[in-house]
Amino acid sequence: MRANLAKYGWARKQRDEIIARADKWAACDDERLRSLVIPPQVPRGYDVHNHGCPVHGTEIFRKGLYSWIIDFDRPFKVKCPIGGEEYPSNDFAAFLATGMKDRSRLSGDYADDGWGWHKPGDETPANYWFVAYYAQWGMMNFLREAITSLSQAAILTENPARARAYAHKCALLLWQLAEYYPDYDYAKQSREGKEHNPNYQGKLYNYIWEVSTPNDCGPAYDVVRPFLAGDAELRKLAGKSAAEIDEEIRERLLMEAVRCITDGSGKIGGNYGRHQRALLTLALVLDEKRKHPTSEEMIQWVVENPSPRNPMEMGLRDALINLVYRDGLPRESLNYNLGWNQELTEVAEMLARFGVDFFKDSRFRKLLDWPFGVFVAGKFTPSLGDTGDMFSRGGQWTPQLYGKAFRYVPDARYAWVVAQDPALSQDLFSAPLDDRLNEFGSRPAPPIGLESTLFPAYGLANLQCGSEAIRVAATLSFSSHPSHKHADQLNLMLFAHDNALLTDIGYPEQTDAFNYRLFGYFTNTIAHNTVTVDAAGQGRGPGVLHAFSTHGFAQVADASCEGAYPGQVSLYRRANVLVQVTPDRSFVFDAFYVRGGSEHDYAVHGTQADFACEPGLGPPQETGSLAGPDVPYEQFYDDLHLKDKPLGSLSYTGYRGSGFQFLTNVERAPLSESALCTWRLTEPLKGQPDRPWKDIGLRAHLIGREEELIACDGPVQRYAQMPKSVKCLIRRRTGENLASRFVTVFEPYRGKPWIDRVSPVEIEPDDGNASAALVELADGSRQYVFHSLACERTYVLDGRVTVSGQAACLVLDPQGHPSKTMLLNGTKLASGKYSVKGRGIRRSRIKSLDYAKGIIEITDPVLGEDVRPGAVVLVKGNGFADSVTVRKIIDSTHFSIGDEDLRVAGGPVVVVCGNKIVTSVPNPNAGPGMTVLNSRLEPQGRLSKRAEHGWLVDRDTPLKPDDFPKADGDSSPRYYVVTAGPGDELQFPQCVTEE
Repeated sequence: MRANLAKYGWARKQRDEIIARADKWAACDDERLRSLVIPPQVPRGYDVHNHGCPVHGTEIFRKGLYSWIIDFDRPFKVKCPIGGEEYPSNDFAAFLATGMKDRSRLSGDYADDGWGWHKPGDETPANYWFVAYYAQWGMMNFLREAITSLSQAAILTENPARARAYAHKCALLLWQLAEYYPDYDYAKQSREGKEHNPNYQGKLYNYIWEVSTPNDCGPAYDVVRPFLAGDAELRKLAGKSAAEIDEEIRERLLMEAVRCITDGSGKIGGNYGRHQRALLTLALVLDEKRKHPTSEEMIQWVVENPSPRNPMEMGLRDALINLVYRDGLPRESLNYNLGWNQELTEVAEMLARFGVDFFKDSRFRKLLDWPFGVFVAGKFTPSLGDTGDMFSRGGQWTPQLYGKAFRYVPDARYAWVVAQDPALSQDLFSAPLDDRLNEFGSRPAPPIGLESTLFPAYGLANLQCGSEAIRVAATLSFSSHPSHKHADQLNLMLFAHDNALLTDIGYPEQTDAFNYRLFGYFTNTIAHNTVTVDAAGQGRGPGVLHAFSTHGFAQVADASCEGAYPGQVSLYRRANVLVQVTPDRSFVFDAFYVRGGSEHDYAVHGTQADFACEPGLGPPQETGSLAGPDVPYEQFYDDLHLKDKPLGSLSYTGYRGSGFQFLTNVERAPLSESALCTWRLTEPLKGQPDRPWKDIGLRAHLIGREEELIACDGPVQRYAQMPKSVKCLIRRRTGENLASRFVTVFEPYRGKPWIDRVSPVEIEPDDGNASAALVELADGSRQYVFHSLACERTYVLDGRVTVSGQAACLVLDPQGHPSKTMLLNGTKLASGKYSVKGRGIRRSRIKSLDYAKGIIEITDPVLGEDVRPGAVVLVKGNGFADSVTVRKIIDSTHFSIGDEDLRVAGGPVVVVCGNKIVTSVPNPNAGPGMTVLNSRLEPQGRLSKRAEHGWLVDRDTPLKPDDFPKADGDSSPRYYVVTAGPGDELQFPQCVTEE
């Protein structure tokens, strides 16, 4: 710190800003400053009401989340950001001074006794929680800033008297907070606990946000503790000695926080990594050696908790294997996964002080690296689940995060992130990165967000192509991650011309269970670019990859998710072919197959744009919604429990209906052969990301029969910078035991469109297992694009093209001569005298696998030069499916997968009994049929089924304790579960291209 201040102007600027914030709070007299700590009997709430303001309603949400205005000079008052009026009408501070007993103090039209004001005539039981909102956000915004800035100012100022003054004010707040802290109980003292969930734990705040209290107070205590002995004012005010004040802060505040993290009460337990970081902070500050848990026990709890009560208590070593997929992504939406990176980088940094180096752990490194792999078209992160918004701009990284990681991992990508805005990684209290960054200064920027990437375990396939001027990316999500998800399996997003063209709403405007828009529409299937079956939202099932091929001018991603509609569909599969015509022009061929049910609704959502359709659509439906002319907007017509209830009056988490009631301005037309729909971008609104828009658009060329084409307006978040709606295009098919093939060609363009026409293709035999389109370009060339569910079967297209394979693309020049071809997993692609032959899919089984070296031996000599590095090999086990990526072909029976991590689960072996492994940790990503390894990476059998506290293992002989030896440095024997083992089938792809 002192070295930074002496050397850097930015450090001195940070110091001055901290001291300025501290001076604001130090200027308060002690009694007023203490009022920052609001007593436990005053309820807290993170929002006022789901319907917004009593006067201006939901218009308030145009200003964003949590937009009510509060001011420390106006205690317990909240100001509407739309009209500027204040609530409540009474002086709550005066009411609080009576012990919340003198109800004559509750005057005016909007009186709030702390437990909210109820709007007269409102049929919903919900109150407007004005006081609770101030109480929660007053402590979040004012108390936290005061504690942090005062403590930091005490060590930054060079004036001893000022240091004592800052320390006194900070110690006063810590002592007052310690007086109250054991009595805070969010479940009994909050809007959430009373109206939504009586078991929603926490202290000052909900259990997730409560981690901020120890994170703020621990370091502050470390600063002010040496000043306590000389603080006569505080001793007098508290009526206690310095030692007693010290003990009270340690025991009633900091150790209380330790217990709330570790005792299973759930009162402090944020998203994974947050409470672990808080506990390490307390371990460092307290240096507790006598009371339990000791600081050493706290550290052990973080690293290798022997008895986790739930996954969020799992030790980091086990969490990296069980809660982080093998490709590095945790089990949440991308935005929340970034939180893992942020928190666990801090955790790893603190653990390094104790000689525990997770920066060398291979899974931890994959965790750090995933944001670069999901970045597409050089500018975007797909807004999947609770992530981002419809514009998808930016990467899932920050210079602060990768500045910390860069201290331990000299990665050029980390240096690039820091270099984007070096000021954001500059930390007054950390050593500067200048010298380390200078080592990378002359190196070219690494390619980020430009290459096709696959996350097979998470379930995300990104196809990318284009030039420096124009990047194109198609993202197919087949993820089944369980947290912060939407009902969006097989969602497609498309990026081109510096815009998200096929988009997703992203993070909803509100997130509690009583928000009807959240569960009715924003997270529902119809709000995403996928297929709704039988007017119901998806469930959640495992995604299965069928192909990922990125070789040549036509790339393929193919996946299925029948578990999205378990028991309803026998097939739910989508294939995308990204075809690069020229470096600046590409299109996406999209084939979606659904079998089962009686109604299929294929939906795509454009961005902010003008919409047109050829042939034209019918007149707008005058009343109702997509659910029907007699179904009003937002009415939950398809759920008897919700239908007649006032909106926002109960929980909507169980809703599994269509969400059609949120789609309006409905226009319809029959689709008998083909149609063309166009989204032409409009000028960005104020507050939106700066982006090109003139003459940029997306055309959807539709091919289909016996379909109804529907266009309607879909809502987006009610923020000021957002359009009121975006145009949703729906293709509907109905019938008993329905089998649908939705074929679409998406054409991004700038200036003039460049595809003349997309025509249906006559497929013989038309058995429902194949899809094709003929794309005719403005230059006279034509392209046949094909996909099949039965790659061994031969099909004839338009009587002139013969193809047998999983996917194919045949390019004919203006004279009709073949000029380019791609054949994936096929044996033949022919037109006239022209013919391309392939070997098709080759199958073999794993004979042995060297897990340490990443070398797989197979039973059959099927490997050759046509299996290229980067080829994605499908793994087919008994009850599971996955893939591995070829890094090098060694010979006809051996290939390398490099450092690819095959571990999907693992943990300590508590005891071995017969054919059962007993463990202390859950393995959510493991399943029957997968291979079990010991710590020496030796196969010990296959998982048979889950058992209480562990697994039954299928093998010829009973398990013995000696089968699981303890490795050097381990506290107990360990096991791992891997996604590929001896006996599993491998399917080797072949992609034949001619250009």
